[in-house]
Amino acid sequence: MKKILVISFRFPYPLTEGSRIRIYNICKILSQKYQVDLLVIDDKQVTNEQLQELQKICNRVITFTSGSMRFKINTLRGLLSMEPLQTYYYYFDSVQKWIDTHYKDYDLLFCFHIRMARYISKIFSKPKIIDFIDATSINYREAIGKGRGVWNLIYPLESTRTLVYELKMLHEFDEFFITSPFDKAYLDKNSGHSNQNLVVLPMGVKDELFSRVNKFQGKEEDWIVFLGKMNYAPNVDAVIYFAREVFPLVKREANVKFFILGTNPVKEVLKLGMLKDVEVTGYVEDPYEYLEKAKVVVAPLRFAAGTQTKILEAMALRKAVVATSKATRGIEGGDGKHFVIADDKEEMARRILTLLDNEELRKKIGENGRKLIEEKYRWNIVGEKLLKEIEKVLNRRVEIYGKG
Repeated sequence: MKKILVISFRFPYPLTEGSRIRIYNICKILSQKYQVDLLVIDDKQVTNEQLQELQKICNRVITFTSGSMRFKINTLRGLLSMEPLQTYYYYFDSVQKWIDTHYKDYDLLFCFHIRMARYISKIFSKPKIIDFIDATSINYREAIGKGRGVWNLIYPLESTRTLVYELKMLHEFDEFFITSPFDKAYLDKNSGHSNQNLVVLPMGVKDELFSRVNKFQGKEEDWIVFLGKMNYAPNVDAVIYFAREVFPLVKREANVKFFILGTNPVKEVLKLGMLKDVEVTGYVEDPYEYLEKAKVVVAPLRFAAGTQTKILEAMALRKAVVATSKATRGIEGGDGKHFVIADDKEEMARRILTLLDNEELRKKIGENGRKLIEEKYRWNIVGEKLLKEIEKVLNRRVEIYGKG
């Protein structure tokens, strides 16, 4: 059985955010056919429970953890370079030493995100794949002018550096995955040609959402819900924008509540809980109960890259989603059919009000969304494509370099 070393920038359990869901499921799929060792760098200690979950699917889990201050010190080193700060944030000599010592034991090296690329980009004796997940430079470019504090300085700097680095990596790996056709087109355009080895590998939706009761039978409440990690800048900006700019327009004509669900809400988000009919829940045991009860789910992201898992999950639960075009551009669906797009506050409020008043329309959009997820965004479908691409890379290397 061939061996794969997977290198991750965070521990992929619990499955509380899109990147963790993706890393976990890709490891799970790879382990069906290969022996998978997972190397993880994280700024939090990994619990025995977390390790046990990953040991169910991985042959070996190698963890490197350090305090958050050490990561910040790493970042300072990057200020004098021309490479993205995040590639320094996650770079440790101890990890590099381990990889340099052990990489020859593997048939394939697979890293997640440009944050991990530095560790293996100069290894050319082994086939290598990088899962960009998304074109991170899009996020930074679109965030310029929307940051808070030091981020107003970081976004312009990181925007330029990250794009240059992404294009550079397109020459240093054998194959590249990305979740969104939009992000692929963006990198192709900036590289000046279509990159044949840059492959769209969609996001998948957690299996548990399909194993829930087949169809929510309860009564929908007059709720609008947002679900996402609440210390992630695009999500923070989105809920502040919605709560202060859009929700008041909705409230003029409807008696509704706005729930902000998600772990680790930052101070600016917690303050929103002081607004009338806005509730910031923080972590909840089952956020999907809120989604099922809500009449409308929103994703008002004003800067975003890749595919928004939060939207896919709501669609899987047959919910009517109102989102910006930037939030939906990574999903192969249509406005008014699978979700609803609105890019200014008046239009967003109007389209939400229409859905609140029209149960039949909500159900129609919800059913269409669910069907799309079942056809394109289930992990078994993604897995078939993933395994074919892995085999293609391994065979290509044998054809070029021979078995040795």
